[in-house]
Amino acid sequence: MDLNALPQPEDDDEIFGQQLEDEPQERIDERADYVMSAARREREERIQRLKRQCPDDRPAYPSQPRMRDEIFQKKRQKPSSRVPPGWLDCPAFGQEIGCIIPSKVPLDETFNDCVLPGKRYSFRQVLHQQRVLGRKLGMVIDLTNTSRYYSLSDWKKEGIKHVKIQCRGRGSVPDNESVNLFVYEVSQFLARQKHAKKYILVHCTHGHNRTGFMIIHYLMRTLPISVSQAIKIFSDARPPGIYKPDYIDALYAFYHEKKPEMSQVVLVMELVHEKLLSNDLAILGMQGLPQLFKGMIPSQRLLELGKGWSLKPYACRG
Repeated sequence: MDLNALPQPEDDDEIFGQQLEDEPQERIDERADYVMSAARREREERIQRLKRQCPDDRPAYPSQPRMRDEIFQKKRQKPSSRVPPGWLDCPAFGQEIGCIIPSKVPLDETFNDCVLPGKRYSFRQVLHQQRVLGRKLGMVIDLTNTSRYYSLSDWKKEGIKHVKIQCRGRGSVPDNESVNLFVYEVSQFLARQKHAKKYILVHCTHGHNRTGFMIIHYLMRTLPISVSQAIKIFSDARPPGIYKPDYIDALYAFYHEKKPEMSQVVLVMELVHEKLLSNDLAILGMQGLPQLFKGMIPSQRLLELGKGWSLKPYACRG
């Protein structure tokens, strides 16, 4: 037997071969197309099955349009929503208290699209305005609860030390640890000064409550004065001073002093702030004081107390 000989075809193979020879070319082409399409379908199904089994290996293309959508949505947000409420109408800074200047928070150039040129108060405006007054800054103490308002590099380039003491502004007063750190930083800065007098800019969001609270603590620990006197020093330098009752109560409680009977001025200040929250006084104006506080304080006395006041600072919440 010849082992190299090809095997003889079986009967079925001969019949099948004969059928192929007899089959028209069109049917052969149709069968080839069907086989190719079936192979493509099988390949696609296999790819989909592998994708389901290994989801982490899939390209991240679907997530990119979503990211672009988020950026687009941020751009469509009202830019004024980024500015702290009440910031625009707050005076930029107050009078110096020793070497301390109370101020609202400066906003860097990224806020220029939502702050009109006449309302802007940035790092550059701070330096310019203080230089015009003959003051050279040596340190900035930031009491805000965020770091989104400006870049620290601007201060460092000018050789100005920046100290961050993060304090919550709503619903709580600064804790004792924060107060002690503030007093320490101010004392150390002043002790290191030899010849040239440099100033400290202290700011929270609006420069009234947290800023006043810290400065009054410093005054109480360095001067032989009462809490009432310290409160008045700050309110004279940064009208209307501290207007949140819980801050004032905390100061009297900390130094174990009895809070004096509420004067008419303080009463009006607190009532004005309360009414502003409901927008009543903002609509009526100062001439609306007698109407809002009818029966509480004589009308003429109210108008005398309110003479020269600006309503805008009372809308601040910093």
